[in-house]
Amino acid sequence: MKKWFVIIAIFLSSYLVFLVTTMPLVFLVNNIEYPKYIDINTVSGSIWQGEIAQISVANNQVKQIKTELSFWSLLTLSPIVDVSFGDATSVGPEGKFTLRVSSNQLQLNNVELFVSANDIAKQLPLPLPITAQGNIELSFNELIIDRSEKLVCQQGRGKISWIRSGVVALEKNIKLGKIDADLDCKKGDLRAKILLKNNLGLSFDARLSLANQKASGQGFLKPGTKFPAQLQSALSFLGRPDSQGRYQLRF
Repeated sequence: MKKWFVIIAIFLSSYLVFLVTTMPLVFLVNNIEYPKYIDINTVSGSIWQGEIAQISVANNQVKQIKTELSFWSLLTLSPIVDVSFGDATSVGPEGKFTLRVSSNQLQLNNVELFVSANDIAKQLPLPLPITAQGNIELSFNELIIDRSEKLVCQQGRGKISWIRSGVVALEKNIKLGKIDADLDCKKGDLRAKILLKNNLGLSFDARLSLANQKASGQGFLKPGTKFPAQLQSALSFLGRPDSQGRYQLRF
């Protein structure tokens, strides 16, 4: 009797492993409830190695998403998935990260993101129409998000750089020089703090609420000796400077 019980247990365990290993990724995707602003198209492959043709997040498209699930991570009940998306030859963001999922946390490691600066500029309420040049490069060694009730930025430290920064504004091609920002968590929001060491004299804090996907920011522009001469005529769009010669910026 014990012999038959062991045989049946081994058979059922093997069958369950077979079901899991052959489970299509589309089955998992279709049984997860997503926010209304997320749309997922064309899912293929298994839960171990899958591919998604496109994910739309609030009208932003991420293409060629590839996933790879670590089998051993399932034994700890904290699945680890390696994710990559986009490529240098296609339009849209490109990057990769490792995601660990637990009951109340999302942990992202080795995050790298490359996106066109103009794709971001199109979504900002700017005081005058511009076309942004260059690319934005973002990196995080670790980002921890609490999801026990709502998405809260709990811990993180990263860097963001505007590479080959420049704008086309007022029919002028203007180079802006090096612009960097530190990334961290502040009161539950993801924060980007632009470092003051830039030619624009720009200091700015931008925040993204992960819970409601709303961005906000405020700071100052204080033109100095390195301020691009071509932008002097655009300062009038920012209003009047304060007693310290700073123009307030807010969105």
